[in-house]
Amino acid sequence: MENPSTRHIEISWLTLWRIFIFVALIALLYFARNAFAVFFLGVVISLGIEPFVAFLSAKLRIKRLVAVLAALLLVVAGIGLAAYLIIPVLLREVSGFIAHFTQTISLIPGLSIPSFNLQNTPFNLNQMWSVIGAGGSLSNFIMSFLGGIILFFGAIVITLYLSIEREGTEKMFRIALPAAYERPVLAVFEGFKKKMRRWLGTQVVLSAFIGIAVGLGMWLIGVRYPLVLGVLAALLEVVPIIGPIVTGAVAFLVAASDSLILAVYAVIFFFVLQQFENHVLVPVVMGKSMRVHPVVVVVSLLAGGEVAGFIGIILSVPVAVLVQEIFDHIAARKGRSSTLEL
Repeated sequence: MENPSTRHIEISWLTLWRIFIFVALIALLYFARNAFAVFFLGVVISLGIEPFVAFLSAKLRIKRLVAVLAALLLVVAGIGLAAYLIIPVLLREVSGFIAHFTQTISLIPGLSIPSFNLQNTPFNLNQMWSVIGAGGSLSNFIMSFLGGIILFFGAIVITLYLSIEREGTEKMFRIALPAAYERPVLAVFEGFKKKMRRWLGTQVVLSAFIGIAVGLGMWLIGVRYPLVLGVLAALLEVVPIIGPIVTGAVAFLVAASDSLILAVYAVIFFFVLQQFENHVLVPVVMGKSMRVHPVVVVVSLLAGGEVAGFIGIILSVPVAVLVQEIFDHIAARKGRSSTLEL
């Protein structure tokens, strides 16, 4: 006689096929993660340049294709100019900064870092290839470098195609998605688009302002390696609260190795700058725009770097914004369903 308390679970072939397809999609996303990352980067860049393209095409009556090409040219030229002007000076400062910072940390009781000095090392072409070869074969390095260039230009090409028409990404989704998924996906993307544009614009302004302010401030009060500290402050501005604290601590250690009074000046400078950012700059620049939670940013950076390397780090915050928008959409649908039931 069958025990009435026992339960039989039956799994249909349709359910098994759905599970198989879901696992296959996850595997596809993982193994083709660089391709999907490049596509997502193209979407993010297209969202970032859209206000500028809309201004050129609507206000100045420039054809949209020309406006998109001009925007992309400005992006590429800006990156190239910054690399040409800043990177050589930054590399010279970084070598001395690493040696100086390592020596300062070694003076703290209980801490020891292997000391090395790159400042006076005369690198030539043969030494550079030997350093590269220490981490792997030269052919692997060349293939990785060329692969990075291809991925970058792939993102530019995707951005071009998505930006030629207004709402190009939405039109692509309407063509590619089944009718049942079109409305929810477009609703999620609409929210993501608005948040991402606000976040990109405000984050660029904040990072540029803080980076320049820290670089100039450290140079004026006499702290060494102001360019390195300015770039570090601009990069860590992506991580709210934690980023400025880390930059301030590094500046304090660098200044303290020269003078305790200089270290106090550095701390006062960072305190005043942080108060100005929190109470004046952020309310003016961001207004009611979204801010990503610091924990979400840190976890996204770590996960992005682990899954997709450098591209993953770049896309970590946009992915976090997208995931947050998906959960907000699901919660809103549940809320509407609960309201209808009542």
